Amino acid sequence: MSLQARIGRWLLVVLALLPVSGLALAALAPSGWWPAILAGHWAPQLALLALPAWCWLGRRWYSGAAFGALFAVALAPHVGAAYAAPAAPAAADGIVVSSVNLYARNPQRAAACARLEGDIVALIETLAPDREQLRSDPRWPHQHWELPRGHSGYALLSRFPLRARSLELAGAYGLEAELQLPGQAARLLLLHAHSPRSPQLAAANRQQLRLLAEYAARLSGPLIVLGDFNATAAAPGLAALRAVGLRAAAGPQPATWPSWLGPLGIGIDHILVRDLAAAGPRAWRLPGSDHRAVSVRLAALP
Repeated sequence: MSLQARIGRWLLVVLALLPVSGLALAALAPSGWWPAILAGHWAPQLALLALPAWCWLGRRWYSGAAFGALFAVALAPHVGAAYAAPAAPAAADGIVVSSVNLYARNPQRAAACARLEGDIVALIETLAPDREQLRSDPRWPHQHWELPRGHSGYALLSRFPLRARSLELAGAYGLEAELQLPGQAARLLLLHAHSPRSPQLAAANRQQLRLLAEYAARLSGPLIVLGDFNATAAAPGLAALRAVGLRAAAGPQPATWPSWLGPLGIGIDHILVRDLAAAGPRAWRLPGSDHRAVSVRLAALP
C-alpha cells in the first residue's frame, strides 16, 4: 500500500472515530464535567455521525454491544426528555407566543424586527434601535422594555394588557410579567441564562435554571416560562423545570441554535407552560440572528 493510500486510510479512521469520541464524552455528562455537558447537548447529532463507525467496527458481538451501550447511555437524557409528559393540546384558535433572541451583534436588526410575529413576543438581546422601531407598532399596544445590562436588553410585546418588571437570578437577567389573557390572567417569566462556555459559566447556567425552577414553583396559577436557556431539553436544568410542572408543547422540540444549521442544530430556546394548553412548536429564521425564534400556540385548559 502506498504512503498516500495509508495516509488516506488513517484520515478515514480518524474521521470515523471523532464522533464516537464525542459520544463517549456526552455519556459522561451526568458527571457534571464541563466538556461532557457541552457534548451532551449534541448527543443525537453525534450518534448519527457515529453510525458509520458502528457499522464498520461493530461487526463482532462484543464491539457491537459496546457501541450499543455507548449510544444508550449518551442518548438516555434526550430519550427521557422526548418522552416527558407534554402540555395539554391547545385549540387552533389559541394565542401565539414567541421567544426571540435578536442577537446583540445582529447587522440586520431592522429586518429582524420587521419579521417578528406572535400575540406575545419576548425579546432578548435588544438594543435602543429596536425600541425605536417597535414601540409604535400597532400589533403590540402593550410593551415593556428594559435597558441593556452589559450587551443585552429585554422586552415584552403584547396584544394584551401587562405589568412587568426586571428579573435577576444569579446574574441571569430577564422579565417577570402579569398578563391579562383572553378569559384569564397568567404570569410570565423570561430569562437569558449564561452560555456554558467555561466551567464557571456552565455551573452558573445550572444554578440559574435551578433558581428559575424554584421561583416558578412559588408562583400559582397559569404560568409561561420562556427564553434562551442555553441548554437543551436533556439538560438537568430543564429537568428541574419539568419537575415543578412546566411542560413543553407536544411534538419534536425545534432546533434554534446555531441558526445556520437550521433543523440540524440544537434547541436551547424554550417555551414551557403550566396550567395552560400548548401546541404547534416551531422555529423560524430571523435575518442576522444566530438563533432561530421559537413559537407555540397557547390556550386556556379545557
